[in-house]
Amino acid sequence: MCRFLLLLCLTMLLVQPVLAQVLVGLPGTVRVAENSGPGTEVVNFSLENCGIANPTVTINGVTPACTYFNPPAVNNAAVINTFAVQITLSSTTALDFELVNQYQLNIIANCGTGVIIQGLLTVQVTDVNEPPQCEEKFTSTVGETVQVLENVSPLIPIYNVVIQGPVSGILTYTITQPNLATFSITNLGQVMPPSTGFNYNTRNNFKLSITVTDGNGRSCSGTLNVVVLPVYNNVIKFTPITAAAAIAENKGPLYKVTTVSASGNNVLYEMITLTSFFSVAKETGVVSTTSNLDLEQNPELANTILTIKAYDKYNHSNSATITVTVTVTDVNKLPPTCTPAVFVKEVPETTPTGTTLVGFTCIDPDFSATTLTYKIVPNSSSMYNFKMSGSSLQVNSTLTYDSAEIASLNFQYSAILEVTDAGTPPLTTKIPIFVTVTPVNQYPPVCGTLRSFTVNEDAPFDTVIGSVNATDKDYKFNNVQYMISGGDSNNPPLFYINPRSGEIHLLSSLDFEKRTTYNLVVQVVDLNNDILPDPKAQKTATCPITIQVQDINDNPPICNPPFYDVTIYSTLSIQAPILTLQCDDIDLNSVLSYSVVGGNINNRFNLAGAEIFHSTFSYIPGGVYDPLTFELLIKVTDSPAPQFSTTATVIIHVVPWTTTVPTTTLKTTTIKNLPRIVNGTVTYWTPDPWFVAVLTITGVLLLLGLSLLAWQIISRTALCHRAPQEAAEPLLQNRSNIEGEKDNPVTKTQEPQNKDRKDITPLSPLSLQFDGRAQDRVTGRDYIFNSQTGERRWV
Repeated sequence: MCRFLLLLCLTMLLVQPVLAQVLVGLPGTVRVAENSGPGTEVVNFSLENCGIANPTVTINGVTPACTYFNPPAVNNAAVINTFAVQITLSSTTALDFELVNQYQLNIIANCGTGVIIQGLLTVQVTDVNEPPQCEEKFTSTVGETVQVLENVSPLIPIYNVVIQGPVSGILTYTITQPNLATFSITNLGQVMPPSTGFNYNTRNNFKLSITVTDGNGRSCSGTLNVVVLPVYNNVIKFTPITAAAAIAENKGPLYKVTTVSASGNNVLYEMITLTSFFSVAKETGVVSTTSNLDLEQNPELANTILTIKAYDKYNHSNSATITVTVTVTDVNKLPPTCTPAVFVKEVPETTPTGTTLVGFTCIDPDFSATTLTYKIVPNSSSMYNFKMSGSSLQVNSTLTYDSAEIASLNFQYSAILEVTDAGTPPLTTKIPIFVTVTPVNQYPPVCGTLRSFTVNEDAPFDTVIGSVNATDKDYKFNNVQYMISGGDSNNPPLFYINPRSGEIHLLSSLDFEKRTTYNLVVQVVDLNNDILPDPKAQKTATCPITIQVQDINDNPPICNPPFYDVTIYSTLSIQAPILTLQCDDIDLNSVLSYSVVGGNINNRFNLAGAEIFHSTFSYIPGGVYDPLTFELLIKVTDSPAPQFSTTATVIIHVVPWTTTVPTTTLKTTTIKNLPRIVNGTVTYWTPDPWFVAVLTITGVLLLLGLSLLAWQIISRTALCHRAPQEAAEPLLQNRSNIEGEKDNPVTKTQEPQNKDRKDITPLSPLSLQFDGRAQDRVTGRDYIFNSQTGERRWV
């Protein structure tokens, strides 16, 4: 850093001698007169010891900035390595001592090889005395013209000579032509009229030559033409001086408001009031509009005061004014404006009457801003549902959701609000109103009046017993769901109710003899939630249902005992009953009938209801000889249809008792035993469907557990794999009796080995046939059944 500063100091020391040697004769200050013209030499100096053949010299900036100086001209001088430099004024020169009296020029000389020499030249502008400068029009060939009335006062100047630019010393004004003493001019340049005035009829045109001389004797001259105008006795006057007019605001432009008229001749009219809405015809005085008047945008037009001037065409000072008050009346041209312009809202159907739905903000945009009235125009769907309280829309009656009519309109009430102003004519704005009602679950279900049903005891599976027709006033109407929630004989399920239709179906067989009445509790749940799903909003009802089982003749008669063995004497009175069969039918309404179907040899026995009577026996040797033992087969039939029957066996031993026939030896005839029909009851187990399903699932789970245990044992001990055996599907039929039949067959013709022993009648082969197929309502599994015996088997 120190070395750099040292080198810089040495360079500056070397430059000083070069500058002194190179710019020779360049003064620090020169003077130039302000009236110097273009090309005037400003300064002349020489450039020496530059070292190149073509050096350049430039002016690098003028302060203040101007273009009054030409670029320096560089020429070879007589001395070797010396150049003459000259700076002159340019063609745009306009030096003015009074404006700028000094300029500074920065001169740069470039000698090549990086040598730049700078010099500063100060140019001072010197003041030069100039002659006065009269106005251009005044000094022109035609000169200035001024018009004066012939009755102008001699004390009022008619013209003032104006000098432009600076002046030197005191100015002297002289009228040189005509050489008349009629006009005079003051030392301020004011031209005064003749003291005797003007006479238009004698002379009305004068031409004056005026010279203005400054303190240095320099001067300028001009011409003044004085034109004398005649004075008329023409009085301009308005009578009266005020007027009034009224106009409606919507008349448009160029509409005539009124006409002003002033007395006098050559009258012209002029609007004095500054306004862009009214104008006056210059010659006729008709006041008209210039544009459409709008009080809403320009309320100040309601009362406008216009000042109109009437003046003499030839003498503007002869004038008068009138004041016209224009009243602009408002026209009802804008209907009311309201916020909101369309009203759309959702409300629950339980919205109370009198609830305010919205408050409308309405205004009359007209200038008069009249009062507004509100009116609801209903349609067929919203008749009387809304009302207005001032500017507020309120609910007038219940906005129900539960209506087929409103459902067809997408649950939307619509109306029109008419807002009318009090203008003339009245204008109305219509606001559409759309109120959508959302549902509210208001009503609980109501059970139907039919709550008792009957069903035959032999009704098949899935028989429709009846329907629980519950109703719900909420829309969608009667949209309810049913379920059996209580009652008896429904666990395991004996009845099933369709959740949607309410139909009660039979799931199992009925037996009037075991039970005649079932009481169920059906729970009805409505499905009409509010606008948002809410299970808590559901409403329920319980319907007690009674199912009466109708008796059907489905059981055969039963005789107790089914076998009778009696002994009688042949002399027993025919009117005395031998015995009375003890038969009964568990079907309550059954009526039993009796008939002898076998063993009534010689028709010795007859029946009277359940009583057995006989006719006279015959024990005549060599003649008709009745058997001593009768085996009667008595058929007991019930009614009504379908009819069932059973056969009772009655063995009657007859002891002959007679004294009229001698005892003889007779050949004993062996009576062949007739087949005996024995009714027996076969007991078998029929599990309910739910038990079968539970048993099956339990078995499957047990097998899965055993399989898992076996797999773990095999994986640990590497023993042989043994697949778990699946349990056989359980059947609902007990086959113990059938297997017993196979092992110990018994035929109908077999005689009982012991009278005290009751043989069990084998099942008919028909009982082993399944002639129907159905699906369990509870488990959903299929099974086959025997329509005769009611037996079932899972498929």
